[in-house]
Amino acid sequence: MIKLYDPFVMNVGEITRNRLFFIADKLLKKNIYSQIKDVEKATVDPDIEHQMKRIIRHAVHHVPYYSAFKDAENLSDLPVIDKQIIRENMGFFIPNNVTKDELIKVTTSGSSGTPMSFYRTSEKKVRQIAEVIYLGRSVGYYFGMKHGFIRATHPKGRLNLLLQNEIHIDPTNLSETNLEEIRQKVKSLKMIIGFPSTLYEIALFCLKKGDKPSDFKLKGIICTAEPLLDKQRSFIEKAFGCPIQVRYATEELGLVAVQHPDDAGYRINEASFFVEILKLDDDTPCAEGEEGRIVVTDFYSFGMPLIRYDTGDLGTMQTRLKGKKKTPYLSSISGRKIELIYSPSCEKISPFSINVKMKDVEGVKKFQFIQKGKNDYVMNVIPDSSFFNEEQVMNILRDILGEDADIRLIPVEDIPTLASGKTPYIVNEYIKT
Repeated sequence: MIKLYDPFVMNVGEITRNRLFFIADKLLKKNIYSQIKDVEKATVDPDIEHQMKRIIRHAVHHVPYYSAFKDAENLSDLPVIDKQIIRENMGFFIPNNVTKDELIKVTTSGSSGTPMSFYRTSEKKVRQIAEVIYLGRSVGYYFGMKHGFIRATHPKGRLNLLLQNEIHIDPTNLSETNLEEIRQKVKSLKMIIGFPSTLYEIALFCLKKGDKPSDFKLKGIICTAEPLLDKQRSFIEKAFGCPIQVRYATEELGLVAVQHPDDAGYRINEASFFVEILKLDDDTPCAEGEEGRIVVTDFYSFGMPLIRYDTGDLGTMQTRLKGKKKTPYLSSISGRKIELIYSPSCEKISPFSINVKMKDVEGVKKFQFIQKGKNDYVMNVIPDSSFFNEEQVMNILRDILGEDADIRLIPVEDIPTLASGKTPYIVNEYIKT
C-alpha cells in the first residue's frame, strides 16, 4: 500500500484535502493513483527495453518525421533532435493518429532564451502529476500539505490554490520589503518549492533577522529549475534546518531526475525516461564521468515524441550500486546558471520574472537580456515572424524594472553562444552576484 499522507505531520485540513483529491481521482477516473502505483513499480524494477520499443514503434508508425526510420529497432537507429529541429518541423512531429485538438499545448519558458511550444497527451499530464506526488515523498511532501510555490507568474486560480493548499511566492522583486512579506509567509508553511537562487536570498534575509530553524514549521524544501550550489545549500540548511530535494525537470519532459536528501547525485527517473550523455561535437556516448550533452528519451511522449531529445543542458553520468542494482545518476548538471539582475533602485530581481513573462510573447525566436549598468538595460531579440510586438516586450520589461529603467530593445540576426553551446539569456555586466 502506497503511503499517500502522513497523519503525524499533517493537520485535519491538509488530510481532508488529500483524501478528497484521491476520492475525486477515483470518481472521475483520472487514474492518478494507478499511475502513482505504476511509477513505484517501475522505479523499483524498470522495464526500460519494453518502454523503449513501445515509444519507438509509435514514432516510426505514426509520426511523419520518423517515417524514414521504419526499420529502427534501437535508440541508436534514430537521430538526436533539439528545439530547433522541432521548431522547423513542427507539423511533422504530430502523430497522424491524433489531432492537435486532442492534445495539450505546453509552452516552455525558454531556459536558454528560446521559448517553445510542445504537445502532450492527457495521459502524459497525469503521469507528470503522479511522478511529482510519488517522488515528493522522499522529502516529506504529500498532496494537501500547506506549501509555498516560488514562481514569477500566477497561473492557478484562487480555488485551485485553496484546494491544493498552495501559497504563491513572487520572486520578481527581492527588495527588503518584499522579503519581509515572504519571510512571514514562510513561517506558516510546511514545504517550499522553487528556485534555489530565490530560496538562498530568502534564507540570507531570515538569518539576517535572527531566525532559527525552530522559528519555522518547514518539513522539507524542493529546489527546481536550476542546480543547487553548495554555498546556497549551506545557508538554506542553516536557516531552515530541513531536508532538501533537488529536481532536474523541464516543462516539455517533466521530472527527469531527482537528488534526494541522502543522494550525492541526481537519480534518473527510469520509470519514465532514458538518459544519454553524448559528446559535445557528435552523437557518440561519453565515457562515464565525462561531461557531455544531456539527451533524454521520454517513454510517455505520445503526443509529440521526444526521442533522443537534446535538452540543451550539460552533465556527467555515473552508475552506482543501490542495494544489488546498478543505478544511473547524473553526478553533475550545468548550463543553467542564471544571474540576478537589479532594478534602477538596486533592488534584486529574479531573472525568472523575465523568463516566464517572455514565454507568452509571439514572434520571438530567441532573446538575451543584459544589464549594462545601474539604469542601463539591453534586450537583444531575434524576431521569428511579422507577429513580433516590440511594444509588448517593452511593457513587460517596464513592469519588471520600473518606468525609470533605460531599456533598449535591439532586433538582431544572431546571439552568440558560449563554448558549451548554451546561450545565457540573462547577463549581468553591472553587478556580479
